[in-house]
Amino acid sequence: MVASAVFNEAIVFATVLSLIRVVKRMEKGTVHKAFRFFTTLSNVFCGLAALLMLLCELGGSVPMGVLLLKYIATCAVTVTFFTVLLFLWPSTRSSKGLWDGPELVMHLITPLLALVSFLCFEKGELPFGVVFLGALPVILYGVVYLNRVVFTTAWEDFYGFNKNGKWHISMAAMFVAAFLISVLLWWM
Repeated sequence: MVASAVFNEAIVFATVLSLIRVVKRMEKGTVHKAFRFFTTLSNVFCGLAALLMLLCELGGSVPMGVLLLKYIATCAVTVTFFTVLLFLWPSTRSSKGLWDGPELVMHLITPLLALVSFLCFEKGELPFGVVFLGALPVILYGVVYLNRVVFTTAWEDFYGFNKNGKWHISMAAMFVAAFLISVLLWWM
């Protein structure tokens, strides 16, 4: 429990610091735009789940619901990590904005901290059905992204998921990847 508390404290600290850095570099009146990105949303979710875990651990016991939230949040930041590693980095052919500054924390450090803490130190038996919940953040975000990028064009296609009008392939790939990550984390 001590190791889990240390990791969760590190996640909370890293999330707060990286969020402060992201907000500070935004132009006045545009801070809300930082929350268009799945990276920001998944990291804030993970930070909140880690804070709940930490508080419960300090209180002596972790309810199954809190462990479930940590599992879902870990799945979300793991999707963030693999999306950057396997899609964004190769497609942009640059590490600028992906592996530096607060993005280094949100794309690499927080996901690794969450993975290690959940897989190695947080104990509890979750039923197989939770794998569908593990993919839920990606599905919900995918629906919002599709609406904002393809149907209403309120956002630019900052992830490049609609390149050449292929949003349906990107969306299916992300949903399948999220589900596979969820199953893998549940299994491990």
